[in-house]
Amino acid sequence: MTNLTALNQCLAWLTAPADALATVDGLILCGNSLPLTAQLAARLANEHQLKTVIIAGGIGHATKYLRQNMGVTNELSEAELMTGLMRSAGYQGTILQDRQSTNTGANARNALALAPTDWQHVLLVQDPLLARRTQLTFEQVWEPTTQFSRYLPPKFQLSQLEPLAFGMNAAYDHAWEPAYFTELLLGELQRLWDTPQGYGPAGSGYIRHIDIPAAVLTAYQELLQASLKRER
Repeated sequence: MTNLTALNQCLAWLTAPADALATVDGLILCGNSLPLTAQLAARLANEHQLKTVIIAGGIGHATKYLRQNMGVTNELSEAELMTGLMRSAGYQGTILQDRQSTNTGANARNALALAPTDWQHVLLVQDPLLARRTQLTFEQVWEPTTQFSRYLPPKFQLSQLEPLAFGMNAAYDHAWEPAYFTELLLGELQRLWDTPQGYGPAGSGYIRHIDIPAAVLTAYQELLQASLKRER
C-alpha cells in the first residue's frame, strides 16, 4: 500500500458523510487553521437563516497556521479572526465568541455556556480532519437531547501529497502544510482508536467508544511506520 493510498483510506473514514439534520437551530464554528471553514460557516448560516452563530477558538496549535493562511500577524484569537472572515463572507447575524478555548473539549463546554436554550439541532463546522472527533466530543459534553451533525466536503480524497491536492475538492489544495496535515490525520486516528492512548473509554474518556474499520487501522499503522514529515 502506498502512502497516498493509506492516507486516502484514513481520510475516507474520517470524513465519511454524517447524518443530516432535519432542521438546523444553530451553528458552531470551531477554531482551526482554515479560513475556508469560516466562509463555509457564513454560507451555511445564511442558507439556514440563522440569527445567531457561535465561534469557539482561543489561541492554540492551529492559530499560527490560520494567521499564515490569512496573511496576518497579530495577537487575535481564532474566534476573532474567524469573525472577521464570516463578516467578509456576508453573515450579518449575531456572532457569539469563545476566545478562551484551546482544545475541543473546551470548545464544547464554552459553546454550551453561550448557546441559546432553544438550540436542539446544531450544525458543527470544523477542519474536515477534526470534524468526526469534534462531533463525538460535543455529544459527550452537551445534553443527550441535542442532535449534532457536521459539514464535510464530499468524497474528500488526496490526488497528491506534496503539494497537497484534492482533485474534485480543489478549494482545499494547499490548505495545510503537508507535515501539519499528516500530523492532524495521524493524531486523529490515535485519539479516536479506543486504546489507553486514545480518547475513548479505554483511555481519557473524552468520547464514547467507536469502532474503526480494520482496513483503516491497517492503513494507519502502515503510515506510522512510513517516513512522513509531521509537525504541529
